[in-house]
Amino acid sequence: MDDAPPLARDWSLLPFDALSSIFTRAGAVEVLMGAGLVCRSWLEAAKLPDVWRAIDMDKHEVLFLKDDAVLRAMAKAAVHRSGGQLRVFAGKHFVTDELIKSILESSPLLRTLRLVSCHNVFSKHIASAMKQSPLLELRSLELGNTDITLEDLTTVLEGCRVLEVLSVCDCFEIDDEEERALRAKFARIKTMTLEWDDDDCCNCSCYYGYSDNSSTPDCEDERT
Repeated sequence: MDDAPPLARDWSLLPFDALSSIFTRAGAVEVLMGAGLVCRSWLEAAKLPDVWRAIDMDKHEVLFLKDDAVLRAMAKAAVHRSGGQLRVFAGKHFVTDELIKSILESSPLLRTLRLVSCHNVFSKHIASAMKQSPLLELRSLELGNTDITLEDLTTVLEGCRVLEVLSVCDCFEIDDEEERALRAKFARIKTMTLEWDDDDCCNCSCYYGYSDNSSTPDCEDERT
């Protein structure tokens, strides 16, 4: 007697916690691009804030497939769906000061902010806003080839009172005296990397995970 074919699995019957775990591993971008629209149960699971705690949009191939306006709309939608639970945000050239302002205002639990090749983002207005409404949970700030002055960086750091990791690569020139002054002023920051005109700039991403128990940075070296 021939073996009966295996029964097809009905993926729509997966419990919400399993779907949430799958979506979290897939990443916010994949969910936004359609993974959360397969069926009604998947759509409902995609609305859970846990799925949107980490929004990593600085390496995904979608950067080469969509224009900046679409990428910003995707990021805004993801931040909105996080329901104030966003822990990690990583973005690239599509990020604007308006998007950063939206993230800062709606994400009090943000622990990691990574921006690469972003221009006209840290205006004096945004820097002052970060000082007036401090990011009380931010542990890691990474800026690579991003427009920011030493003055505005100082203002930003004054609003990041528990920051432990700072990486600033190829953003502005800084002389030895200025660097010593910055390090002395923010000696509480455990790891401070300041590089200018570095070919390996931002190849190593050290960022805090978004679990509540996270206390040490996870490092991912893109050069390997």
